Amino acid sequence: MDSFDDLVRAVRSCTPEQKQRIFQEIRDSILIHDLERTFGVRAEVILEAISRANDLTQRGIRGVIAETVFVLDVLPTATGWQSDPPVGDLSYDACLHKDGRRVRIQVKTQRRKAGQPMVQRGSYVVEVQRTRTGQKDGESTRPYRFGEFDLLAVCMWASTKDWHSFLYVPAAQLLPDERDKRIIKTFQPVPSYEDVDGDLWAKSLTTALDRVTRT
Repeated sequence: MDSFDDLVRAVRSCTPEQKQRIFQEIRDSILIHDLERTFGVRAEVILEAISRANDLTQRGIRGVIAETVFVLDVLPTATGWQSDPPVGDLSYDACLHKDGRRVRIQVKTQRRKAGQPMVQRGSYVVEVQRTRTGQKDGESTRPYRFGEFDLLAVCMWASTKDWHSFLYVPAAQLLPDERDKRIIKTFQPVPSYEDVDGDLWAKSLTTALDRVTRT
């Protein structure tokens, strides 16, 4: 072959089975991700470990995936807003600012149960609480309280199979806990991504940010 481009074209013309064989031939000489070096193990082993993990562990990983997709792919679509990445263990996963206004965003995933989207009282559900348990001044620190974040972003992958499908609602519009109105209720109803009417929940991050800053 005369050039690298010719080689690339030749590989692209191969069958899926041939491409897999080529990949296996060169796999030992390349890294798919720096995490392979950090963990000292191939990416295939990391993925197999995730596959073998229990549902609770996989739920946490799905949450991290949703948060990463949101920060890398969705945040940049908010035209005119600047990102102010959180530092430390805070009650929000992302923060944007514009014209002196800050919007703190908490990212959650649509809840699943037995491998299917969880339905409660005829509605999809999102679980709005911290993963870790704890106590402070005799009270549980796991629930979120109103005022800890401004906007809830829910990844609807469980029902859409698309990591980029998010629904947004102002935190002030979430349901309070019946026992303590300062606390955000753990299980919140979420509309279907396809049927959302836009009155309370929004598909557009920009629209959601505008609603929060108008309140």
